[in-house]
Amino acid sequence: MVLTIKNILGSSQNSLSIIIPVYNRKALTLACLQNLRSHGDLSKYQVIVVDDNSSDGTSTAIQETYPEVIVLHGDGNLWWTGAIALGMKYACDLGAEHLIWLNNDCEFSCNTISDLVGFVSEHEMAIAGCQGIERENPNKIVFGGKSKTWKGYRFMCPPSNTVTRCDLLSGNIVCLPRSVVNLIGYPDSKSTPHYGGDSLYLILATKAGFSIYIDSRNQVFSLHGESNLYPQKWLLGAGKPLDILKLVFVPQSGLSWRVWLKLNWEAYSVWGIVMFLKKYLSILIITGLRFLPLRLRQTLFANKYE
Repeated sequence: MVLTIKNILGSSQNSLSIIIPVYNRKALTLACLQNLRSHGDLSKYQVIVVDDNSSDGTSTAIQETYPEVIVLHGDGNLWWTGAIALGMKYACDLGAEHLIWLNNDCEFSCNTISDLVGFVSEHEMAIAGCQGIERENPNKIVFGGKSKTWKGYRFMCPPSNTVTRCDLLSGNIVCLPRSVVNLIGYPDSKSTPHYGGDSLYLILATKAGFSIYIDSRNQVFSLHGESNLYPQKWLLGAGKPLDILKLVFVPQSGLSWRVWLKLNWEAYSVWGIVMFLKKYLSILIITGLRFLPLRLRQTLFANKYE
């Protein structure tokens, strides 16, 4: 039988929990909550903000402006994966049947949340998420569904107004059923404390039999810029030549060797080791190139990023 949103959520607000991990960036968090309120989601669903010891007054501002939001507190060591896991555990203890991962830098339309949970509730063993684009550059995909290739996971460009099968999702806005927790537990904050926490969890979910989908029925904008822990154009970046190489040894970094070794092994097994070695060889080469003056690098390699 096909279940409707009313069937799933009508009996209890706690049946769906939206989990938002935050650290500082108060303005983004408040804008995200306002977005949820304007669409009616704040009153329709349970919203949990996990504040990992922000120093900018985020929790106080939430409690003053959005008293209906549950705020959980970390000690500054949760990072993304730990915050998401804490929120998921809290929601499941309250009886949530569906969970939404939501980063505070997502801006979405009024039907986005209900469409996601509607699809997941109607399809057994399904996990669904959205694609995010830049507002200033709608052709640039920032996060979304990915296909698995021999070179790694690559962003897909699904047709608009569809729900399409994919191999992996970015964790920015994702709906999961409670059954995934029952089968594989909670995200692993030790192996992937920050970057990669979403990917590892979803890779393990697919191994457990879940199918992943990208929902392009609603447009989602990504509002945040590049992270210092995961620079995207670091060949042309300023700073000391070895600054980027140091990130390889930071567990919370998107360049952490431990994170990529774990992800590549889980996704590709032995071939993943080959991909891992290739990735870190390129990091060493680019680190060497960073000893060149910035202006020279920009002259030589600017076309690479156009």
